[in-house]
Amino acid sequence: MFICSGDVLMMKVRKNIGILKVTALLMVLFILQGKEAWSQQDPVYTQYMNNIMSVNPAYTAVRGVGSFSGVFRNQWVNLDGAPKSASLTCSMPIDSLHMGLGIDFLHDYTVPLTTTALFLNYSYRIKVASNSTLSFGLKAGVNYLDARLTNLYRYHLDDEYILGNGDFKKPFFNAGVGLFWFNDNFYAGFSIPRLLENNYTKGETTVENTSHESRHYFLQGAYMVNLSPEISFKPGIMTIMTAGAPVTADFDFSFLFHQQICFGMMYRISDALGGYMQFQYKNMKLGFSYDYSHTRIHEFQSGTFEVMLRYDFKTKGRQVFPLPMF
Repeated sequence: MFICSGDVLMMKVRKNIGILKVTALLMVLFILQGKEAWSQQDPVYTQYMNNIMSVNPAYTAVRGVGSFSGVFRNQWVNLDGAPKSASLTCSMPIDSLHMGLGIDFLHDYTVPLTTTALFLNYSYRIKVASNSTLSFGLKAGVNYLDARLTNLYRYHLDDEYILGNGDFKKPFFNAGVGLFWFNDNFYAGFSIPRLLENNYTKGETTVENTSHESRHYFLQGAYMVNLSPEISFKPGIMTIMTAGAPVTADFDFSFLFHQQICFGMMYRISDALGGYMQFQYKNMKLGFSYDYSHTRIHEFQSGTFEVMLRYDFKTKGRQVFPLPMF
């Protein structure tokens, strides 16, 4: 039976849409099942789609080329002590072994805590179909915590516990795992970037310790729809869950023009609404974003801005710079 090229294209689109529906359904069920979720342990980026390796090691080098990237986020501008975060990542593929190696660095300042982290990332890729790949990831590294609890405003200035144990510096080892499934128009990922729930304490053993790292569960997904040869539409989602806080999810919707200019908007459940612009020139990508909280905290701050820069490079001459899907 003869099938024209248009019919073949529609069959592929319907197949990918079916995959997206199944993945979206699983994500929604995962959200609805979660009783508790995100807290400000890990920085939350509006342009998370360009910084996935920091939370999912399986993303390491899946784009098929080497990459340097950096993100700076200034959250809740004009609010004293609000979070400021900087993230740097580097990754490169080892094609002959179907592997990827990467490193990510994070510096996060939120009064009264400063966190500096350095993690190594590893991924291994296998083909699961003619046009899709599944990547498995591992990461391991160190968080260095600098706590200055004596800088907090407190009712009892002579609190003996705060005075004796509130200021300390300590490194914490941690490790994480992840999965990342993708093709040219679609991706879905699941990860736990920190498996260990380290206690944040100076050595106190006589009272129950309630300050500790919490295990976070991340889900990512997106699908690219080609509306015309020059315009593409991409809906995406990032969910974060952990014990002790309400569930959250970032929904973003973007339009890509001529594979170079991207405009998008983001909604974070019960938190913020924002927009971003990204510009791709050859192997370099530059992005800006701004989001504004619609909670009561908006009375005390002027929004959050973010700047992102990514530079791709070839580790082998036959490598091809990928289309800006993710």
